[in-house]
Amino acid sequence: MGPVAVASCMLLATSLRSMQIWADLRAILPPDLASALAKCEQAAASPVDAMLVTGLSPEWMEAPPCTAFFGAPLAPDEPSAALLTPSGERVGLRVQASDPAGQAAAMSAVGSVNWVHLDTTSEDEWTMIPAENVISVCHSTPTRLAATALTAGHVPGLAFALELGADALVLSPPEDAEGEALWEAGAIARAQRAEREEPRAAGAAAGSEAEGLAVGVVTSVEAGGVGDRVALDFTSLLRQGEGALVGSSAKLLALVHGETIEGELVPARPFRVNAGPVHSYVLLADGRTKYLEEVVAGDRVLAADARGGSRPLTVGRCKVEPRPLLLVSFEVEGAKGQVFLQQAETVRLLVEGGGGEVSARSVTEVRPGDRLVVRQSRRGTHVGRQIEASVEER
Repeated sequence: MGPVAVASCMLLATSLRSMQIWADLRAILPPDLASALAKCEQAAASPVDAMLVTGLSPEWMEAPPCTAFFGAPLAPDEPSAALLTPSGERVGLRVQASDPAGQAAAMSAVGSVNWVHLDTTSEDEWTMIPAENVISVCHSTPTRLAATALTAGHVPGLAFALELGADALVLSPPEDAEGEALWEAGAIARAQRAEREEPRAAGAAAGSEAEGLAVGVVTSVEAGGVGDRVALDFTSLLRQGEGALVGSSAKLLALVHGETIEGELVPARPFRVNAGPVHSYVLLADGRTKYLEEVVAGDRVLAADARGGSRPLTVGRCKVEPRPLLLVSFEVEGAKGQVFLQQAETVRLLVEGGGGEVSARSVTEVRPGDRLVVRQSRRGTHVGRQIEASVEER
């Protein structure tokens, strides 16, 4: 069986973007903007891409020297404020990076605005985690992330977070040697990002083409000890041939068949997938992965079959119990994956036969050399979302 594309499983990469530098001129009065902007460009030894202001002189309202954004102040008890063009068009929003409600507002706006600005005013509030989370959400969407950097030490983390980085660094005008170092670091990072853009774009295209269903050849089956196994009980019945995509690596997930087959000792449970222990990933209907331990009633899991068909199913219950496990290891074109499953005859993997036919085989009967139906992705994940970054899971 050649790789079969599963549309619901795929996140197509948009073209990778170069990084911009914005001058944060919100504290500068309109008559002084020209000299402040010149100071920024001198420190960067290059033009800035945009400026963040609260007002413009009349001549700059007509023809600003670079892209201008108006940063509206945050109202009390509001998690976000608008980013506007000089004409008043809303093109994004600004949030405080340290405010959880602001981070939630930023992630909710992704896909519906051009820019999200993660702002901070104090080094005590500055943290990389909000930037990484928003970058992972913005990836493969039209929304771009601008992030305020306060020191030169902040720049590399923001510019290359998750090997993707923010789309713009927002820097205050240099007032001393530390400020000049901040702008120099920003200019260097912008140049480094431009150098990396072409090879990263090529890698993203290759990863997109390789994603989908594939054959994983079993290399070993061994005892996996005892673990907390999660059974996913859905609110709808599974069809014959359907199951969930599960595994220890988000890049290689095995298709675990639903309990739709009658056994000699136990009845079928056609609403259930015995999905494996709590550490395993499961593929959701929106293309993200989630640890089985985190799945709750109401989550929508992708039910897939070996022909490439898929549909979302709603989880009605997760049943967690200690059970003996088997560790099934497999390879796909040199890439190694594993899936832990309960050691039970009712737990089945989809296996391809010599003639290309696919059948559900009990995990207790799987042997080295068997050809499993698996889902392969070249991309790593961050908080369950696929990203173009080097992520290794062994």
